[in-house]
Amino acid sequence: MPVTYQETTEHDAVVTEVGWTGTTLRVAGSLHPAPAGAPEARLVLREHDGDRTLSCPATAAPAGSGGLRFEAAVDVAGAADGRPLPHGLWDLDLTVGAETVPLGPGRSPGLDVSPRRGFLPDSTTVTVYFSVYGPLAVDVGGERHVAGDVRADAVAWNEHDETLVVSGHLDLRAFAPPISATLALRDRRTGRVYEAIAMLDAGADRMTYTADIPMTRAFVDDPLPRGTWDATLVVGFSGLHRELCVLAPAEPVDHRVRRRLRHLRITSTGAPGPLTITVGGQ
Repeated sequence: MPVTYQETTEHDAVVTEVGWTGTTLRVAGSLHPAPAGAPEARLVLREHDGDRTLSCPATAAPAGSGGLRFEAAVDVAGAADGRPLPHGLWDLDLTVGAETVPLGPGRSPGLDVSPRRGFLPDSTTVTVYFSVYGPLAVDVGGERHVAGDVRADAVAWNEHDETLVVSGHLDLRAFAPPISATLALRDRRTGRVYEAIAMLDAGADRMTYTADIPMTRAFVDDPLPRGTWDATLVVGFSGLHRELCVLAPAEPVDHRVRRRLRHLRITSTGAPGPLTITVGGQ
């Protein structure tokens, strides 16, 4: 299931600056309202898929309108007790006194949200970016990670091409626009992955995706084999790939096709759970 993170806080953080100076990541922004007194501030890196945390000092000073201005710098080449930040995905939080506030959901309107790359001394790529529907994150190594979920707007049968069409949209206000997308279907029994290219179409504030899954024939690959397949949308942007669990639309599909002189039933699940496609069920 998708990994989500929520932090209950009475303060709102707005990121205004993100960038690299060599191997040092610099982050700045504001916090409203300002906590009482003069609490200690720290930038916290929290392992997205694990339990490890790392932190470094941050400076904090009063700002206008009752807010607090913060700045932090962390050298990723020595963040882990003098060693480089370990491979993986690290979410960024700001801790001020007893309060922990995730960084990233709030950002200044003019801030560039495209991923920014840095490099460790061994040439490992380190990328800071505003993650899909999540906080500001640091990616070390560029491995694939689960990043949340996205609901399919429709699953429909294309009678002319004999394909199952999965379509939906991504909110472009939440993250940097992807440049590629693939609908990845994983067989629950064998773990095999079947991939279908998803076509992207950008609008003013959303990007639609459409994937055609062949069911009786295909020019490049075989049609989707028998089995129960869980759907994931893999989006790529600036060299990063993130997986989104695809949630089922309101209306499922239940259709029969003819394959190798036999009738074959194709079904899909409906909302509110994840999208699953079954080929050959009863």
